[in-house]
Parts: sequence; structure tokens; C-alpha cells
Amino acid sequence: MNNSERKEKLETRILSSRGRSLLDHELLERNLSAYTEGREVAKKLMELFGSLGRVINADLHELKNVTGMNDGAIASIFCLKEIFDRILKGKLKKLSILDNREELLKYFKAAIGQSRKESLRVVYLDRSGHLIYEYIQDCGTIDRVPLYVREIIKQGLLIDAASVAISHNHPSGDIEPSKEDEDNTLTLAATCENVGMKLIDHIIVTQKSHFSFYDSGLL
Repeated sequence: MNNSERKEKLETRILSSRGRSLLDHELLERNLSAYTEGREVAKKLMELFGSLGRVINADLHELKNVTGMNDGAIASIFCLKEIFDRILKGKLKKLSILDNREELLKYFKAAIGQSRKESLRVVYLDRSGHLIYEYIQDCGTIDRVPLYVREIIKQGLLIDAASVAISHNHPSGDIEPSKEDEDNTLTLAATCENVGMKLIDHIIVTQKSHFSFYDSGLL
């Protein structure tokens, strides 16, 4: 079966099942087929990253190191990730997060739970608990991301936020907070209180689980 026949076969299956019948690597293959040798590259990506979620959460350097990946293919994956994030974020904006903490957890897990490097997400809320801004820090290493308390506070004051929630991921899969996590969280909570904001939660997420400072009684 040549590439054209393979592509046509996948399209037929997609149209008949709305894509539900495709395996993870086949979904990737179809998405990348306009830019590269979709089938082989998709298999390489799944072998390297282990799951579809980790593929679309990979960073530029990781994807460039995969043989067969070019700028068009990388851009396509980044767009997939951004689409998913915007769908979830759009749902958050319609809700009071203070009354729908489960939706906030879903967003954080989808946004960074499957990343192979630590990263930080900060969401700012108005007085009714609605999302007004998000601060993204994706410059962590595989096992550490710095928490810039000053930057978080500064941004909150600029937009007159009433409260803030933060999340970072643990690529190792261990959800237990480190001593540094605990100290930084308490420092941020105290600093927020001093300037009239409230830290409503710090959630550590992994592929399969999470730890909430609020649910654990630490906030």
C-alpha cells in the first residue's frame, strides 16, 4: 500500500467513525501526513514519548530531535495542544472556579500533567471567581521549576485579581510535595494575603494523579 492509498484508507475510517476507530499513532499519522512521512514518524513519536498526551506536550527541542520531524509537523502538534487548552480554558471562563474546583483540576492536568519537564501555570480570578488571566512558565527542567513569587504577585496587582491558583507538574509521577514546594506555597499565600489577594490552591499534577494543598488542609 503506497502513501496515497494509506491516506485514503485512513480518511475513510475517520469519516465513518468521526475518528474514533483510529489508534493513537494513526491519529498522529493523519495529522502529520501533510508535512512528513506520517506513519513512520508517528510510530517514532509514540515509542519515544509513550503516549499521545506526552507527544502533544513535548517541547520544541524534544520534537526537533525526532528524525523526520520538520517545522510544519512540529507546528501542527503545537496547534493541537493549543486547541485542547483553549477548549478547556473556554469552559473555565464560563464558571466560577471557586464553586467548580474540579474543572480547574481537569484543566491543569490536561495542560501540564503529561509534560516531561516541570512547568508552572498560574490562573488569576476576579471577585466572582471567574478566570481573567493566565500566567504560563514553561522554562523548568525535568525535575524542577522555579516559583517566582514576586512575578506572580506583580501580575496579580496589575490586573486587580482577587485570588490566584497555581499548579506545577511532577514528571516523575510522585505527587508528594517537596519541602521546597511547601515553603514556597506558604510564602506565596502569605504574600498574597499581604496585598489583598488569596491563594486558593496549589495543585501538583502528574499523568495519573494530583495533590491539592487546599484539599490537604495546608491552605
